[in-house]
Amino acid sequence: MRSRAPVDRADAHAWTALVLTGLAGAVDGAGFLSLGQQFVANQTGNAVLLAVAVSGQLTGREDGLSAVGPVWSLIGFAAGAVLASLATRRHILTSYGVPVLLVAEVVVLALAGLVGGFEPAVALAAFAMGVQSIHATRIGLAGVNTTVLTGTLIALSANLTGGRDARRSARLQASVWAVYLLAAGIGSVLAHELSFGAVCWAAAAVAAAMAVAAFAEARHHKA
Repeated sequence: MRSRAPVDRADAHAWTALVLTGLAGAVDGAGFLSLGQQFVANQTGNAVLLAVAVSGQLTGREDGLSAVGPVWSLIGFAAGAVLASLATRRHILTSYGVPVLLVAEVVVLALAGLVGGFEPAVALAAFAMGVQSIHATRIGLAGVNTTVLTGTLIALSANLTGGRDARRSARLQASVWAVYLLAAGIGSVLAHELSFGAVCWAAAAVAAAMAVAAFAEARHHKA
């Protein structure tokens, strides 16, 4: 039974990564549709939008893009990631630090769904995704990032030609891609039919359930 524990825990973390990826995809899809075509999780896309907007302003090109949204998103994401990293690295939040990151994500996502302004909604949603990115790092799944897929695609491509363990990782990485794409589509539909806030609240509810499970697991291992 003991020999199966590491495998069981890895499976649990894989499911956690898939659910978190789904949350990121849903919020990203909803945000792109509802917040002036801004990304809140995919910061690579925001970097491109920012560069194109700035170049348009410098050259007088009329393409309708603004640098405001990408800047707020990048700042929010970076702030969330930095604070979450400091909190868990320095053990400010005790042994329950990693599960507490999910609680922080719940609170900030709920706030993102409540605020009325464009800039606060972008910044708060991006902040939540920054926190989530650190949580995904802390649970220790190599080659999987729940908020950006380029690195996952690289790892997937490399693992396809590897051994049994590499191919097992490739299956997870392929699943992450599929989940993100599906969730982004669902998020955009819900944002159109309901609102961006509704998607944020639904994502917060799922993250809250995950936080409860994470605290129970942490308490079990501590005991």
